[in-house]
Amino acid sequence: DRPPVALMVNAPFFSSYSNIPVKEYYTDPRKMLRAQLTVRERFYNLTPVWADGGVAVEPSALGGEIYWDTAGNPQVKPFITDLEDIDRLETPDPSSDGWMPKQLETYRYMIENVGKDVKVDFGYLVIGPTTIAGMIRGMSKFLIDLFKHPEAARKLLRVCTDTAKVWVRAQEEVVGETDYGVFIADDAASFLTPKQFEDFVAPLYREIYGIFPNCRRWYHNDMKSTHILKQLADSGVEVFHIAYDVDLQAAKEIVGDRICFVGNIPPLEVLKEGNLQTVTEACATLIRNVAGGGGFILSTGGFINAGTPAENIDAMIESVEPP
Repeated sequence: DRPPVALMVNAPFFSSYSNIPVKEYYTDPRKMLRAQLTVRERFYNLTPVWADGGVAVEPSALGGEIYWDTAGNPQVKPFITDLEDIDRLETPDPSSDGWMPKQLETYRYMIENVGKDVKVDFGYLVIGPTTIAGMIRGMSKFLIDLFKHPEAARKLLRVCTDTAKVWVRAQEEVVGETDYGVFIADDAASFLTPKQFEDFVAPLYREIYGIFPNCRRWYHNDMKSTHILKQLADSGVEVFHIAYDVDLQAAKEIVGDRICFVGNIPPLEVLKEGNLQTVTEACATLIRNVAGGGGFILSTGGFINAGTPAENIDAMIESVEPP
């Protein structure tokens, strides 16, 4: 049996494929919807439609100042300079704080204008507490805090988790039922040791997933995560969009059938920079090595890069769904 295929696409590819400047994509709901529908129609309805806010939504709601990086993506400047600043953080109000209200309005616009045959849904997607904490404290400082000031780090993770939880609920109120589930994206978790993850983060994931216990529990992490795979499974992760440089055979040996892996064709070296033969061979090898027994969805190990040739994406799709 051939596995399913998923196209994991976000702002860089949506905007570049549709010839829309990425900053305009983020700030204009009409252009965002148009870009996403353009890609969806070209690639066989395999891409989602949702209010794509990058990584800035939750940190901005906690008080972070948004700036635009050189690629046009929204980022947030760290602003927790002293540990005492953590005590001044409050759980945000999604109707008024940071980018959250803008994102909710984008969802409403999309739902009203997408058309009856397309569902606005990429799960209740939240940036995970480790990444939020690293963004607003500064990643190096936060990692030092885990060792030198563990209670302060725990307090910061607490407010970041509460932020993620109110954002999950706010999305559900606007979007309604999801076919995906609760979706945590938390690359920075890979900086932690297994013991740190189990102690500081795993209980927080369980809280976030527990908001809607009947939903699937999705996870995204673009970094190497082999060392915390067991802890991720224990924290409730069911479907994992995993990085390209993780050995999926080894990963499946670690967690068995507890996690379904989504990946992990290299999005740059193979899908963008390779040719049709390169892509076809990489997909065939991955399917041969890890598809047996299920628990696998063919995709890229990370989101599809801007400028990836359409014919290479077609080749990945056709490796599981021949024309």
